[in-house]
Amino acid sequence: MSTWLLEIAIGPVQGFIAAARRSRDLWAGSHLLSELVRATARHLLDNGAKLIYPLAARVRRASPDENSNLSNILLAQVDAADEAAVRELARAAQDAARAHLCVFADNALNDWQRGSNGARIRLRRDFWTRQVEDAIDSYAAWARVAEAADASGDGRTPYRIAYDKLKGALAARKHTRDFAPMFPSAASDKGAGIPKCSFDGLRESVLPELPAGESFPARFGVAPGEQLDALGCIKRVVGRNERFTALSRFAAHGWLSGLDDKSRSTLRAAYEKLLDPALDLATRAVDTAHADFPYDGGLLFPERIAVAKQERRAEPAALAALDALRRTLQPIWRDHGQPCPYAVLVIADGDRMGRLVDRARSAEEHERISRAVATFADRVPGIAREVAGQCVFAGGDDLTLYFPLAGVVHGAFDLHDAFTKELAEVVAALPPSADGAPPPTLRVGAAICHVLEPLAVIRQRAADAERLAKGEGGPAAPGNALGLLLSLRSGPQVGLRLSFADAHGRAALDHWQAAYAAHRLPGRLAFDTRAIGLHCRAIGAGAGVAEGEFLRLLARARQGGGGERIDDATRNRLVERQAALALFAGADDPGALHRLGDELILARWLAARSAAEIGAFLESH
Repeated sequence: MSTWLLEIAIGPVQGFIAAARRSRDLWAGSHLLSELVRATARHLLDNGAKLIYPLAARVRRASPDENSNLSNILLAQVDAADEAAVRELARAAQDAARAHLCVFADNALNDWQRGSNGARIRLRRDFWTRQVEDAIDSYAAWARVAEAADASGDGRTPYRIAYDKLKGALAARKHTRDFAPMFPSAASDKGAGIPKCSFDGLRESVLPELPAGESFPARFGVAPGEQLDALGCIKRVVGRNERFTALSRFAAHGWLSGLDDKSRSTLRAAYEKLLDPALDLATRAVDTAHADFPYDGGLLFPERIAVAKQERRAEPAALAALDALRRTLQPIWRDHGQPCPYAVLVIADGDRMGRLVDRARSAEEHERISRAVATFADRVPGIAREVAGQCVFAGGDDLTLYFPLAGVVHGAFDLHDAFTKELAEVVAALPPSADGAPPPTLRVGAAICHVLEPLAVIRQRAADAERLAKGEGGPAAPGNALGLLLSLRSGPQVGLRLSFADAHGRAALDHWQAAYAAHRLPGRLAFDTRAIGLHCRAIGAGAGVAEGEFLRLLARARQGGGGERIDDATRNRLVERQAALALFAGADDPGALHRLGDELILARWLAARSAAEIGAFLESH
């Protein structure tokens, strides 16, 4: 018997997680991928393999109340007689993932074909079958652990030598493009004229054409004109488990928190009726952080009510329920305004984690790293809950979360602190990096987007924000920052990179939010501050000229509402922040005011509760 290292990668991440149009799609894709990894890992464990990552305890623990938290890479140590035995184990483990997907697929197919009122939906079964067979990209590689160190004398342990060979073999396997066509050449035009899936446009839709005036059952959430491939259909069924909270609830969170008890109680009673399965107009929010209003928030927005009425125009009961909800909301909208329609999708990832893993010399050290990352992942749902957010996916250091506007900065810094704390001990115990690279850090990208934007667009904005977070540190020290990206609907973007080491910057952002909430800052100040920086840079004026213009601007500025001048404390804080940013930018660069203007714009959004606040802010420009 020999000892072998076996690594298996399950994917594609894009197909399972990134391809989504609704919150249920995003959660369901994350859950599906995690469960396929769990099936693979269980097969390895049941056949005597020792898991290095993910941890065996995490694989065995599969509570429906937990968020998905298994990454798509598995590493195991296997005792086998020869390479053929390892190859067979890898193949069987990969087959276990495919078999598990077939269970999800069969359940979803039965649900879709059941239709409603006894009608049967005839999906395109040939495409369904082929797409399910082709849904998983799975790669495996292995290497034998020699009994003694190699003769090269480079100091590597036998485990480390095998691990290096394994990583090279897996990279080579991934670059071997041996994908088969979906159909034989004789049927290569089978997809001609078939619409593509609305998620990503990669595969043909399996949905049939319906007669004019008919629609798919409401439980599947198919919008008019929307097309779904097999995996999209599976997500729509899995997502009905309601173990997620819709993005609209996070957008409405600040507004709901500002309602009086009577208004909130009246609204809860009206919303509860929408959960009737015969109507299927709303879903229940599952996180305890939303116990004051435990529903999705979609129909709190008048635009969404109008869309729902159009989609359900042939259903009198649904139309009556929507009209009743609007009547309930009208006096609340009059007194409190309409909810702010912006929420935050966060994507986070660890920097230099590969270098940390490469420092391990044994399976025990790899397990120690895996345990530290797993402990961090276990803390993520609680960290999100503290600021009324929710963890959608926590695959080790790879995170996807929802946050309300007011909680994103606090939540991002808490994630960073937890990540640093959990990895500190294992980092100290490992040998130093050969190139002197600093320890791993977390980068967090937060996209502030309108809830009516397609989720695929919002997720792309979050990926852009993550790249912004990685930005300025260079190859030796990237990340360790929060990238905030505000994406106005049909408008420009405003980005801000806030280092987790910048305590002064965080305090300033918190102060601007509080000042806006207390109406101590006028809306126009942010745009005028930004304009001064842009103008001075355009004419070649230095920081001194820009500062003088800024001081004159502050002397004229009035508090929100156009009353008294801004108070001395707020004015002094603005001057102090401008000076700190100018010191960083340099004497010849007036860009500090551009950065300060961006801070003020983003703070206005983070402090917003109602759509009217955002509208007044934009009108001030």
